[in-house]
Amino acid sequence: MIPRKFYFDPAAEGLAVFMGQTEAALMELAWRYEKLTVKKALFHLDKQRLAYTTVMTVLSRLADKGMLVKKKEGRNYIYRPALDRDRFIKEKVMVVADCLKKNFKAAL
Repeated sequence: MIPRKFYFDPAAEGLAVFMGQTEAALMELAWRYEKLTVKKALFHLDKQRLAYTTVMTVLSRLADKGMLVKKKEGRNYIYRPALDRDRFIKEKVMVVADCLKKNFKAAL
């Protein structure tokens, strides 16, 4: 299923091609650790000096987008990847490739 809105920045690097820098950094952490809390994310993103509420909001929005699964455990929310990194990248690349084939067939 092709999403209605699709972020694509060909000038970016890595996952930031398909999402914002903070989203990309948080997804990389979620894939690396398989289980992420806001505090754990802040610990690993220390150099970026993000506010607790910023990380909480971005993680929650990633869950709303279906990228993460959000579950309450005790007082904290635990975030887990909804799909693995390779599958995510393959799906995004296929959407871009299909779009280019559909709209610019002659150029390809």
